[in-house]
Amino acid sequence: MRPFLLILGFLLAGCAGSVGKLSDMRDAAPDWYEARKTELAGEGYPSLANVPQNTTYRRQQASMVLTREEQNALLAAFEANPRSAQVDETLEQILEWSRALRARVDQQLTEASFLTDAQIARLHARFDRPRARR
Repeated sequence: MRPFLLILGFLLAGCAGSVGKLSDMRDAAPDWYEARKTELAGEGYPSLANVPQNTTYRRQQASMVLTREEQNALLAAFEANPRSAQVDETLEQILEWSRALRARVDQQLTEASFLTDAQIARLHARFDRPRARR
């Protein structure tokens, strides 16, 4: 019975020391620990019931309605802008322009200088070493 009580006493003393260490660790936790703990617990998030309602929406929608004169003036201003003009060229003219542009770009391209098969074979032979030593 004595060994049992002795072992039980050691276990209790060890647990008491562990509890003290845990409380010390909890006190020495970094600043972000509390925020992360509440995030993992699912707390601290705003409630959807607290989202404010837009009460000015109907007034804004009513102010966007234009009269017939305002609509006509807006359409006339749009059509008067040179950027809204119709396309003057036909499809064939556009294709001819793109072909000419492609030909000019192709003239500016330089010949590629890739390695030949013989050069690649020489590189392979040079670096094909066991464990890259020699």
